Amino acid sequence: MLAGDSQGGGKKRPLGIPTIHDRAMQAIVKNALEPYWEARFEPASYGFRPGRSCHDAIAKVFNIARPNKRKKWVLDADIEGAFDSISHERLLETIGPFPARELIRRWLKAGYVEAGTLYQSEAGVPQGASSAPC
Repeated sequence: MLAGDSQGGGKKRPLGIPTIHDRAMQAIVKNALEPYWEARFEPASYGFRPGRSCHDAIAKVFNIARPNKRKKWVLDADIEGAFDSISHERLLETIGPFPARELIRRWLKAGYVEAGTLYQSEAGVPQGASSAPC
């Protein structure tokens, strides 16, 4: 399935909608990986993090950029196509010898079907399977 660009640019991107079984398996894998990686993420990172919301990020920016503070600027960046170009090999390398590594590789390589045609995935991660926190 192809969906329109959320920025209104008209670009279409494939959506990865997993089966119920795959969603359950992905939740199990996420629950196994999350504690390890959560401890290593930057404290100022708020995107798709457990216990953090868009409102938390806004409050952080407000506190950093107040007139009586040293920091006077905020960078808001959206890297176009970032999720479309993630290297499968680099991602799997980063995960290391995780027991479900092969399962993750298969999810990454699953591709998508549009109008009865299977399109292979050589890079990038599926989008559209979960909802954003805000």
